[in-house]
Amino acid sequence: MCPPGRRRGSVGAIISNWRDYDAPTLVKLRLALRNYWLRVRHLQNCCGHQGEPGC
Repeated sequence: MCPPGRRRGSVGAIISNWRDYDAPTLVKLRLALRNYWLRVRHLQNCCGHQGEPGC
């Protein structure tokens, strides 16, 4: 889950999640697309998967 009080992630957190997540690039891309879609579908600023690419 997203930290309490944080309405949306920072650019630094997005870059850090992408760089530090240990998975192949295609898996990271799939996770990022899934997480962005969850945020759009639920009209939220957080997808609920803290630490994954796209969150």
